Amino acid sequence: MIPETTRFTSLTITLFSALLLSGCGLMPDYHRPETAIPLKWNQQEVSLQGTNVARSSAPYFNDEKLQQLIKLTIAGNKDLQVSALNLKKVGEQYGADRLSTLPNIGMTVEKTAAHEPAGIYDTVDTGAVTYHQFDAKLVSASWEIDFWGRLRSLKEASLNEYLAAGATSRALRINLIEQTVSAYFNYLSSREAAEISTQLLKNKLTEKEMVHQAYLEGALTQNDVIEADKEAERAQTELMTFKLQAQQNYNALQLLVGQPLPASLFKNVALSQNWRFPLLQSGLPSDVLLRRPDVVSAEYALKAANARIGAARAAFFPSVSITAAGGSTSAELSNLLSAGTASWSFVPSLNLPIFDGGKNAANLSIAELNKQVEIVNYQKAIQQAFRDVSDALAGQAAMKARYGNSEAIYTAAMTQYQMSVMTQTAGQLSTEGLVHKNNELLEARKQLLESRLKYLIQGVKLYSVLGGDSAI
Repeated sequence: MIPETTRFTSLTITLFSALLLSGCGLMPDYHRPETAIPLKWNQQEVSLQGTNVARSSAPYFNDEKLQQLIKLTIAGNKDLQVSALNLKKVGEQYGADRLSTLPNIGMTVEKTAAHEPAGIYDTVDTGAVTYHQFDAKLVSASWEIDFWGRLRSLKEASLNEYLAAGATSRALRINLIEQTVSAYFNYLSSREAAEISTQLLKNKLTEKEMVHQAYLEGALTQNDVIEADKEAERAQTELMTFKLQAQQNYNALQLLVGQPLPASLFKNVALSQNWRFPLLQSGLPSDVLLRRPDVVSAEYALKAANARIGAARAAFFPSVSITAAGGSTSAELSNLLSAGTASWSFVPSLNLPIFDGGKNAANLSIAELNKQVEIVNYQKAIQQAFRDVSDALAGQAAMKARYGNSEAIYTAAMTQYQMSVMTQTAGQLSTEGLVHKNNELLEARKQLLESRLKYLIQGVKLYSVLGGDSAI
């Protein structure tokens, strides 16, 4: 008979060896895929070292009202709240997978009552038997020895899926910040455009009155009257359009923020004020793409698919589970914890896959195909990011040039109007002529407002495509 100490030592050595072997794994090493990208953003050279990015400790949106607006959006936006809850769910799943490599420990108390009739194999000599047994497993543990890294692969996959979800949540947050700031600028623009249109309508009504009076005096024709009426109606329609746009833009902004908008956001503020965003230095590096949350999420998804290959490979090999328990067994409940009732069990279990109809091979093939899909998705995300940045840089340059032209036109119109005021004061220009010059000034101001809006929207877009403050 094998002594108890020898048996215990043998079991300990076996268990320790199994734990050492559990360090082996079948998960393939991860290598970031190569992705070919052009060496220029449009006509701008791309630096590969990442040393020339304009960085600042200040936030991209450093205006107090914009910062207040962004804080309100982060706190109240419903899409962000749903995203946060989904991320929490993924985190809980990762927590469950992370603990799967640890033993399940519990305690059980059982009573067994049985009756066996006389005349069967077990009771030929004893006659009918009725017995009761009480078992208390004070410590019960079961776990799988992770010989081939199956559990570690699943844990690694779950971790990367959680990190991918986190990056996706950050991408949503950046996108919502872009939408919110853009909606804010759109509202300010439409509100200011309505103010300009109000002044234009006032001028058109003045011109209409003067034309009607001149017609009555015989200086103008009926066609001139009809044209003046049309201009006034056109100005009225334009004003109504801008008022509607202002209300719609306000409603869109409030939906994005997810709560009532404080009036302080709109006091003493106009689109024409000096809004400034950080300037990017030349040689914007290509590695800014790798910091974009959507690209980060795609890479984590690829890492998760890579890890699941390890779990699929491990399914071809034997799995070993161990159940161990220690406690007390007695025929009487009153003696359950008495001396001499101690009991223990140690049950190793080996599951050896022999024939599964090709299920494991199919699962491995699926895992490898999933990795190939994620490689393509990652490369696609990089290429899309490059296009987004390239388009944003081109758009910013174009809108900056357009804004500069509109500014020059407005400055010229302002100079002409000021000269007309002086000429009219000297009696050398009629009231009709002065009103006409004022209309030209208002039209130039409206064009300048539109160009400024597009230029600011491009600046906000650049924030988004570069991955938020972290990449700038």
